[in-house]
Amino acid sequence: MRANESTSKKLQYIYDTVIHEPDEFAWVRDRIYATDWPIHIAPEEGRLLQLLIQLGGYKRIVEVGTHAGYSTLWMAASLPRDGKIYTLERSDSRHKMASETFQTNTNASKIHLLKGSALELLKTIEHDGPFDLLFIDADKLNYANYLDWGEKNIRKGGLIIGDNTFLSGAVYGEATTNRISPTALNAMKTFNQRLGNLEKYHSVMLPTTEGWTMGIKQF
Repeated sequence: MRANESTSKKLQYIYDTVIHEPDEFAWVRDRIYATDWPIHIAPEEGRLLQLLIQLGGYKRIVEVGTHAGYSTLWMAASLPRDGKIYTLERSDSRHKMASETFQTNTNASKIHLLKGSALELLKTIEHDGPFDLLFIDADKLNYANYLDWGEKNIRKGGLIIGDNTFLSGAVYGEATTNRISPTALNAMKTFNQRLGNLEKYHSVMLPTTEGWTMGIKQF
């Protein structure tokens, strides 16, 4: 879900017919709009995450970039009782918001919220791997670094997903008013190219508002 995105009739029909967003999830979205920048995923993306987790039989997930916990709720709800999701957030305010989100959630026992630099926190959970799914929705400069970690710690047959991989259109040459550094642009292009390597991944890029790149690890 993006700041300038309104719900079209098409999307509203999809939401009403097949998404069925739980009230407790919608409450988190409303809270984000009221207090923070709405850079969380959209409801249809949350439902897609659930379907992918269920299709893959995934149990162990790592999320880089918690925000207020909206995407975490979608994923945790699709995990079996013995499933686990580590979610990493460096912002004090967003970590606090996510902690409050999870306090009363029925799937709270599956969620492990960690605060700090993701690159440092990832090292501390490696002992609990290999993992089934890595969902990246964080600082763009480090997407390639998070992929490095995923290639070592996501199992063969596991899934790696990057959100915002269009980088506001910058990766395919659109002019953008956002301040996107050449370093961030190169990092995102590298991430997309690596996940698109057919020798290593069965991959696809989805034309969501901000782009999703995902691949099933083949090695």
